Order: sequence, then structure tokens, then C-alpha cells
Amino acid sequence: MSIHHDGPCPRLSCRTGSWILYLERNNGHRPSACSKTNGVSTWTVDQVLALAPDDASVSAGKELASASKWVLVGVSNVAVWGEAKGSGTRPYQTAIDLREVAYKCSCPSRKFPCKHTLGLLLRHARDEVSQAETPEWVSDWLTKRAEPKGRDKAAGATDPKAAAKRTEKRWANIIAGIGECEAFLADAVSQGLTSMHSARSWNQMAARMVDAQAPGIARKLHKIAATIGVGSDWGIRAASEMGRITLVMEAARNIEGLDPGLASDTKAVLGIPMREDDLSEDEAVIDVWAVLGQTVEEEDRLTVYRSWVAGLGTGRWAMHLAFSVAGQAPSLRLLPGFAFAALAKFYPSAWPLRAAFQEVAPCQLGRPKGADWTEAQERLCDALSKNPWIEYVPVLLSDALLARLGERWYALDRNGAAFPLIARGDGCWKALALSGGSPCDLFGEWNGGELRLLSAVGEWGFASL
Repeated sequence: MSIHHDGPCPRLSCRTGSWILYLERNNGHRPSACSKTNGVSTWTVDQVLALAPDDASVSAGKELASASKWVLVGVSNVAVWGEAKGSGTRPYQTAIDLREVAYKCSCPSRKFPCKHTLGLLLRHARDEVSQAETPEWVSDWLTKRAEPKGRDKAAGATDPKAAAKRTEKRWANIIAGIGECEAFLADAVSQGLTSMHSARSWNQMAARMVDAQAPGIARKLHKIAATIGVGSDWGIRAASEMGRITLVMEAARNIEGLDPGLASDTKAVLGIPMREDDLSEDEAVIDVWAVLGQTVEEEDRLTVYRSWVAGLGTGRWAMHLAFSVAGQAPSLRLLPGFAFAALAKFYPSAWPLRAAFQEVAPCQLGRPKGADWTEAQERLCDALSKNPWIEYVPVLLSDALLARLGERWYALDRNGAAFPLIARGDGCWKALALSGGSPCDLFGEWNGGELRLLSAVGEWGFASL
């Protein structure tokens, strides 16, 4: 990395020695960046612990990451398994499919993954599990996982007339709800932002939109309710969200006249789901995909995993969404720092980004090509011009420097352009500690105003932040 940063913003300075502060705060421990390859996947301790459903599982998993807790363990090219000592006479059987990060355990725990899975994965990440012949119970499980999971389309085909009738009824409900929401927003505007309805009234209107089968609008109304009175700029944020809702409702009224891609985006923002089985293969992309970042959000009892992947050959970006209910593991959980070869089927959109992956096979993690801030802005403008409701655009900045102004973090691209960062916990400090103040690649979600930092890549490897 010999990129020179000429002419950075004069008010910002790169804190090349600040990583020492991070080490002092963490008892001199430099965060791990990457680990050795064992079998098909490269794991780090941090990645394993990121799977834990709660802090108690982290502690229990660490306790079980001891050789004395296991009767036997083994690893193959596709899986790692073990038998853990339990309270009964028979040990608990734990198996992990390393190709798709799937797992099973015979223990009675309702947590996914359970403590035995975490303990075994921790041992695997530390290269404490040796190659062995795959036991029959593991082979049977892997074979069953490889069997087709979908039901026969012919047997499960729905009546087209009945489906059309349901769609027509839903649109009638949505349009009726939109009429009520428009009147509600007009009343709020007429009163002025300083005398807006209470948060309770916004949540009540959101409940009405759920009844109208438009949960996407309901989420935006809940967002406004949570915004009222919070921060000095809450009025601007609330007004902006109201504008987006109005635009969505206008698009819904004119759905038949929209471009097919924009019509699909409108349905998505309204909350009308599209089945993965219905995605077309006409524009499917086959590539090796690197998982660069992930956010986990809770929506009522639903856990949403939003993963960002970059095509190493095509340069194509994709977003993968996975869902779990009541602690159940999602069908496909991607982990930052891993790479896989797969066929990506993109959901229809004016600016296709969300994708479903099929025929997943693990690969060696490569380093995707990044961009400078000018190129990132061009991508953001292109995305918003085609899909005005897009919330996040992936940005990978090449050879960027971390800097601070007061309590605010910034990134300087290779041309000296600066832009604000937000990060989870001590993510910026961790990136600075790993880079030692030298240029590195920074990845995150750009929301139009800030880059939510999710990972960093350098000569030292990959780190999820």
C-alpha cells in the first residue's frame, strides 16, 4: 500500500499513534484479524462468538471449548463434529456443516446455536480439531441436508384465479389504508411540526396500516413515532420520513403505470413479500462472493440478518437477508470474513441489490476492489435516482485513513476527501488498532449522511467491526 494522501482536510489529522489507547483499554490485547484454514472454512474466535444468541451463551461456549469436555471430536472437508459429556450416560452429539454454517445438537437447549456448538466451533477456530473419518450419524445428517427441501411445484401449485382474487383484495385494502394515512399526514402537517400528534397516535396509525396489509408503511410510521422530540434535528428527520411515506403512497396508487423494476420496489417498501422460489434465473450471476459485513436487527420477535457481499470476479454487490423467529436459526446464515461460490438470483428492482444464493460452496476469501469517495457518491446517486426508497448502499473505500475531530470519527479516502463514520461499540478503535494508522480498506453501509462501519481489510487480514 503505497497510496499517498495529498491534501487532506486541514482540520483533520490521522491519529497514527492512537491505537495504543485501544490496547491500553483492552489490557494490551491486539484484536485478531484472521485465522488459519482448517478444512473448508477459515474461522476466528470473534466470528464464532458473533453467532452466540446472548452473553450467557458466550460464557457457556467458552467453558465448553476445552478438550476435557469432549469424548471425541473430528473435522472433514465439509463438517466438524463432536460428542460432549452431558449429565446423562450418553454424550450430546454436535455437528456443524461448514459449507453453510448450519448446525445440530442432541442437547435439549432451545438456543441456536447452543453452547455445545459454540464450544466445538471455538476449538475448531483454534485448530484443536484433527481430521478424522466422518461418523455415520454425521454423514446421515449431511445427506439429509443435501436432499431437495422444496415441495413439488406441480403438487403445490395454486389456483391462478384464486391468487389473482387475493391480490386484488389486498390492493383494495392497501388503497383504503392509504386514504386514511394521507388524511392523517395532512392533519399532522397542518398543525406544524412543533405541535405534531403524540407518538401514541402515530403508532395507532401504524397499527391501522398493518390491518391494511401495508406493514412497510407501518414501520415508517413507527420510525416517526420514535423520532418525535428526540434530538435537535428531529423535525427534519420526521418531515423527511413523511415525504418518503407520501411518495410510496403515490406510487402505490399508480402502480400499473410504473416501470416494472420500480413497481417491484414499491411493493417491497409496502411490505409485500416475494417468494425466493419465484425469482427468475434470466439475470442470475455466478461468482465467488466475499461477505464483508453484517448487521443484526430485532423487529418485534423477528431477527433480521442483513449481509453484504461483493462479487470478486464481476464486481457486483449484493445484499442477503435472513430471518429467524424465536431464536430459530435462519436457513442460510452468512458470516463476515468468509467467501463462497454461488449462483445469485436478484430480486426484481430498478436498482437490483437484494439476492438469494443457491448452490453455495465455500472458497478462499479474496480482496474485492474498492473505490474512492467520488466513485461511491456516483453509485449512491445512481441508486437513489432509480429506487428512491433504498435505505443503504454498500461502500468499500480503498486505502482509507481513519481520523478524529473531537469525538467524531471520519474516513479520508486516497484523494483526501473526508466523510463521517458511525460504528458499533469500539469498532473505529479496533480498525485503527489493526491498521496501526496505515491505509486500509473500510467497508460499511452508506445511509446518505454517514457510513456505518462494518469491517476493515488490510495486509494483516480481515476484521469484522
